[in-house]
Amino acid sequence: MSADVGDTRSDPAAAVPRMHQHVSEGRGRRAVLGVGWSALNTGSAMLIAMIVFVITSRLLGPDEFGIVAFALSIIAIVGCATPGGFGEAIIQRTEIADDHLDTVFWLCIISGLVMFVLILLLAGTVAEISGEPVMALLLPFFGVKLVLDLAAVVPQALVIRAMRFKHVAARTAIGNSVGGVICVAMALNGYGLWALAMAPMVTSVVSLIILAWAARWWPGFGLRISALRDLLRFGLFASGNNALYFLNLDRLLLGFLAGPAVLGLYFLGRRLFDLLSGVTAGAILPVTNVFFASIQNEPGKQIGAYSNAIRATTLAVFPLFGGLYALADSAVPMIFGSHWDPAMPAVKAFAIIGLMGGLFVPSSSLAIGLGRADMWFVVDLLRQILVVSAILLFVSSGLEAVMTSLVVVNAAMLPACFLIARRLIQMPLRQYLEALMLPLLATGVMCGAIVALPWLLPALRPTVVLATQMVVGASVYLGIVLSMSRQQIAELRQAFSRGAAGD
Repeated sequence: MSADVGDTRSDPAAAVPRMHQHVSEGRGRRAVLGVGWSALNTGSAMLIAMIVFVITSRLLGPDEFGIVAFALSIIAIVGCATPGGFGEAIIQRTEIADDHLDTVFWLCIISGLVMFVLILLLAGTVAEISGEPVMALLLPFFGVKLVLDLAAVVPQALVIRAMRFKHVAARTAIGNSVGGVICVAMALNGYGLWALAMAPMVTSVVSLIILAWAARWWPGFGLRISALRDLLRFGLFASGNNALYFLNLDRLLLGFLAGPAVLGLYFLGRRLFDLLSGVTAGAILPVTNVFFASIQNEPGKQIGAYSNAIRATTLAVFPLFGGLYALADSAVPMIFGSHWDPAMPAVKAFAIIGLMGGLFVPSSSLAIGLGRADMWFVVDLLRQILVVSAILLFVSSGLEAVMTSLVVVNAAMLPACFLIARRLIQMPLRQYLEALMLPLLATGVMCGAIVALPWLLPALRPTVVLATQMVVGASVYLGIVLSMSRQQIAELRQAFSRGAAGD
């Protein structure tokens, strides 16, 4: 039986509640198409976001970016008390009934309203403590965004569960486009940091509208304690994982301890990290999450699926972050302006952290898809504790020392990725490493070519050299990958064909 998204109350008199099951036919084809749709649309979204970021970074300085990032970090902390992770429980559970959907929706809405009231009460105090009066207005503004995001939890889960990734990707692309246009228009007309604040708000509004339309679902009032109990354990750990991801303790600590100016420099590196991660790992993660959930009772397929997930993620992630590291010294001042030169340690460190993210993402997806959100929660909690400790220890030594310590922390957590795969699916170490060989080789050769070009073309203008580096680097990487992955491409085509005929 294939999963579907539709009005679950078309037959109110039905004696048996309608059950939403995972996709069971054409999963391979849907997964390939899902990655394609996600990559295409998040790629366009990234391009728009990058254009907006370049424009606003020339109009506004680190202080404005730092204040907005600080406010969003506080909202993220408050949002950690909300049950947003129950959407992942809806995706992961084998069968879902209407009572589960209604219960999660109203749980999210009620918690969101409670948190909004708390934000209103705390806004003035935070503004006074931080010395930024505008926080008294920014925090309630972003509080509305929090409620909107929680209202979208169930519609998004239903759309992802049905593997209709084009709607999720369209949500991101359209939301970023509309938000970006409004942000640039406001920045050009002198609205300052409010231009930066408006972009995520508009994105949330557009996202909710698109997801509600795509899900074709309307909440009822079937709240049941039994339904909550069915989802409770996974939902709590998934919410914990979301809390660790969105908590942004790094930004909060830097905002309090180092000030908005240093946070703004840090934010440039983090923003580039988020953009590149979104178009690579972000395009793959929702597909692998639901795919692993759909094969959780088919152990024979799990090792092969995990190897493909590692290969696909690293092939996408490694060249972008490797290229960012190799090009940072020339590209950052040229694109964003020389006033961002002090942000170079953050940019380079996040490039290295982004490379490591190519391994974290498949492991997270595997654990969550197989119903072990608790396992990934423990790993990510330990990483966050180490990140906080590193910032507290090194913030007085400057941004470069902080960024170096964060690279070390993420490197120390890499073995956990293999250990998770070993524990859940008995992944052999040799097969795990084999999946990394091609991406590592191609990225290394690409970076070597990028670094060598300025020495070979000393007479050309810096802009021409940068453009040449990007073209040559991409050509070298694609040439190596395509020439050495014929077998994988054939397997991908075979999987797509099987999916078309039904798994």
